[in-house]
Amino acid sequence: MSNPVHEILAILGDVVLIPNRRLTKCPIDDGWAALTLECMKDPKHIGSLIGKNLGVVLGKASGGLCTIDLDSDVDVEPFLAANPKLRETTRTKRVRGCNFWFYIGGHYPRSTSIRVRNGDSERAWGEWRADGNQTLICGEAIDKKKGETEPTRYKFLNRAKPIQISFEEIVFPANSNLGRGASIRLNTASCITASLHPCIPASLHNKSQTVLGNITAKIDAQKALNAELPQLVRLYTDFIEPRFQALRGQRNWFIVQAVPFLYRAVAARFVLPLVGCFYDCNRPLFNDTREQHMKEAKAMLEAVTRTYHGNLSADESRIYEALSEHEQGAFRICRDLALLPETNREPLTFFLSFNHLGDRLGLYPTQAMRIMVQLEIYGLLKPLKKGTRRAPGVPGIAGTYQWLLGSCP
Repeated sequence: MSNPVHEILAILGDVVLIPNRRLTKCPIDDGWAALTLECMKDPKHIGSLIGKNLGVVLGKASGGLCTIDLDSDVDVEPFLAANPKLRETTRTKRVRGCNFWFYIGGHYPRSTSIRVRNGDSERAWGEWRADGNQTLICGEAIDKKKGETEPTRYKFLNRAKPIQISFEEIVFPANSNLGRGASIRLNTASCITASLHPCIPASLHNKSQTVLGNITAKIDAQKALNAELPQLVRLYTDFIEPRFQALRGQRNWFIVQAVPFLYRAVAARFVLPLVGCFYDCNRPLFNDTREQHMKEAKAMLEAVTRTYHGNLSADESRIYEALSEHEQGAFRICRDLALLPETNREPLTFFLSFNHLGDRLGLYPTQAMRIMVQLEIYGLLKPLKKGTRRAPGVPGIAGTYQWLLGSCP
C-alpha cells in the first residue's frame, strides 16, 4: 500500500497521524495519545506510517479536530437533517454508519459513547471522539465480533475539508445522553408561564409599533391555521406550546425535536402546518426565511418517515406496513402513549378518547371510534375501561386501553 499521508493532510490539514496494527483499530505505539504535531516533522515517524492502517489523533493534539461516529446507516440522514452544515464536512465510512470530521472552536466535552433511550429500552447510537481518542481514516479492518468475514477498507464519502463549528451548534438526538433534553417548554403568548429557560422581554426596548406588529403576526398565524382546519389550533395549543420554547438561534433545534415528536402524536399531514405556525408565531426570533424553515422541516419529516421502522421490531414493522394511512396514524399514537412510562398506570396501558384521537387524526369522533374498534379486532389493543361521552357541563372521560403488541414474544 502506498503512503497516503500527503493526501490525508491535504484534506484534514495539520493533524497527528499514527500507525495501527494490520486489520485492526489498535495503535502500534502505546504512547500515541501523548504525541503532538511535532512528530509529523520526524521522518522516522512518517516512515512508520507506510503500509499501516492510519489513525488520526483527535482533540487538542490535532488543533481541535473531532469526529462523530454513527453506528447505523439508518441514523445518518436524520442526523444530517438536524445538522445540515455537516453535509459539507469530511465524511468517511467502513461498513456501517459513518464518521463526520470537523474542527471545534471553543469548549467541547470529553470522548464518550452516545446512547439513545426509547421508553424503557436503550441502544447504542454512536461515539463522540475528542481528546485521548483516535479515528481511523485509511486502511482496512475486520470485526469478527460483528460477524464480519472479510476485511473492508475505509473510504471517503465526502472529500471536503473539515468545517469549523462550535459544539453548541451540533444537534444530537434529544433522548440521548448528549441531547439537549425534551423538558424545555414553550409559551409563545407571554413570559408569564414558567419555563426552564429565562424569558427576557427584550422587546421592552422596542418601539410600540414593533411590539404590536409581533402580537398581530401571532394572532394572524393562528387565524390562518384555524382557517385551514379548526383542529390544528387545538393541536398547536396541546402539543406545541406546552412542550417547546422559541429561543433565538434555536429554530433548527425546534425542528429536530418537534418533527419526530409530532409524527408520533398527530396525523403526518398535520406536522408541517404545525411547524410552520411555530415559525409564524415566533418570526421575530428567527433569521432564516420561512421557505428555509419549511424546507428543513420537510426534509426532517421525510427522514423520520423513512426511519420510523427502525424503532419497531420486525413483526411490528410488517404489521404497520399492512395498515391503512389512518390506521398507521392511530398505531403510532397508541403505541407511543402505551410505551410512555407513567407511575400511575400499568405498563403498556394508556388513556385516549375518541374525540382526542379524532382531533389528532383530523377525523370525526365516530370515525376515530371505528379505527380503534378495528385495531381491537386486529389484536393490537384491547379496551380495559370504557370512556364516557362529553355532555353539557360534564367533561368526557377517556377510555383505558392496553397495547398488546409489545407483550407479544
